[in-house]
Amino acid sequence: MKTRYPVTLALIAGFGLLVLASQTLDAQARRHAFFVTVFDAESEQEVLNTDYPSLAPATFQPFGGRYAIQSARTIPFDGQPPTRIVVVEFDSMEKLLAWHESAAFRSSYDPHRSARVRAFAVEGMPQGAE
Repeated sequence: MKTRYPVTLALIAGFGLLVLASQTLDAQARRHAFFVTVFDAESEQEVLNTDYPSLAPATFQPFGGRYAIQSARTIPFDGQPPTRIVVVEFDSMEKLLAWHESAAFRSSYDPHRSARVRAFAVEGMPQGAE
């Protein structure tokens, strides 16, 4: 009888660890990737004249990308705000990188013709996925 308690406790602890590990893996699987484009142009018209791929949904939609943010109005609090911010959300960093490496991305714009742009990828959890 005395040996049943340690075995039972070990089984319960093992089950608890399994549940915790599966939740951690599930949370990691739900991480999305965000392609952030910050336009530091002289005017909104300069942004509209650029051909940067994050402004062309046809380039990223085949990779599962969708707009998360397209700023229309920016209110500065500290420092000079950018002219426009665009955030494209993907289900995974792999899909984002596939778009960035694609011919659709590479052939859709001339980096010398684009407005001043800063672009980067961020991986994180979408809201409400905790």
